Amino acid sequence: MAYFRKRTNGWEYRISYKTPDGKYKQKSKSGFRTKSEAVRAASEAELELEPGLRIEKEITFADYFKKWYLIHKQPHISTGTIKHYQTAHAAILKYFGNIQLKSLTPSIYQETLNEMGKHYRKGTLRLLNSKYRSCAKYAVMDRIISVNFAEVAKVHSSVPPKNLDEKFLSESEYKLLIEETKNNPFKLRNLQLYLLAVTGMRVGESLGLTWDDVDFEKGELNINKTWDIYTRDKFAKTKNDQSIRTIPIDDDTIKLLREYKQGYWKQNEHNRLFTSDAHAFLNKRIKSLVGRTVHVHSLRHTYVSYLLSSGIEVLTISKLIGHKDPTITLNTYSHLLREREIEDYQKIKKLFGADLGQYTKQSL
Repeated sequence: MAYFRKRTNGWEYRISYKTPDGKYKQKSKSGFRTKSEAVRAASEAELELEPGLRIEKEITFADYFKKWYLIHKQPHISTGTIKHYQTAHAAILKYFGNIQLKSLTPSIYQETLNEMGKHYRKGTLRLLNSKYRSCAKYAVMDRIISVNFAEVAKVHSSVPPKNLDEKFLSESEYKLLIEETKNNPFKLRNLQLYLLAVTGMRVGESLGLTWDDVDFEKGELNINKTWDIYTRDKFAKTKNDQSIRTIPIDDDTIKLLREYKQGYWKQNEHNRLFTSDAHAFLNKRIKSLVGRTVHVHSLRHTYVSYLLSSGIEVLTISKLIGHKDPTITLNTYSHLLREREIEDYQKIKKLFGADLGQYTKQSL
């Protein structure tokens, strides 16, 4: 496991690893500008020190999970996503302890998952369970266990979910924010907020936009990369392959982007549209516009909500926002879809209601 601390010369990581002869050793390195840089370096060092997954029948769940994500996940994911796996690993250490992988049964796993449900919201626990299930699948293929102990697990949580008001703007707040940022686009990062609101982009995707991603003729934005908001010095891959996508933008937005490029945009090393990555400022700006604290990511949720309420198909929305699978959209916005379902039921009733009575055998 890696440990991190801030020193006078920057951030330091310290990792413990097991040598082929079974001894434990430590390695440390300091001088990193940010904690995120130290996290990335620690992951690379761990992979180098333990290049092969030695299949040991006595291996613990925690050790196997760590080696699994370093080998099968770390080479292909962003720094931010690595942190999610490190968090999942820390949760294993806390709740499963040093239990051997081969000792885990579906019942033991479910019992522990139930205990975790007293401390994690259902959405968070669902994500953790998904990672553990994927890991166990590899353990079966590695012949350490014969059954995927997480395959039939059910996620339960007694922690109340976040209030929906924290995740969404109301329609009036949403339209107010769009109008205010559209009318004053070239100050206080309003144009970036406006684009986030009318495209549903992730913040990292907006920071990864370069001018060759803007198709002024077709009225489209091409999302094909993000900006690494942890290292803050390079582009990064999109969250998944489906996140590489095209988003339609209207004529007014095209006009704003032209004006921005010609009169307000400042040349920078990577030709990026937006270079300031301070989330806190965006959050404060939203609060100043709508009068309450709402995270900038809520613009993405609200964009989806607005499209759903406007009758846009779920499959189309899923492609627009870059979800890996339409079921993610369905699960994330199920409460909104239930509202649509009620409306659809009323429409179905009307289809076979009084209006149908005008037709009789004689009229046919």
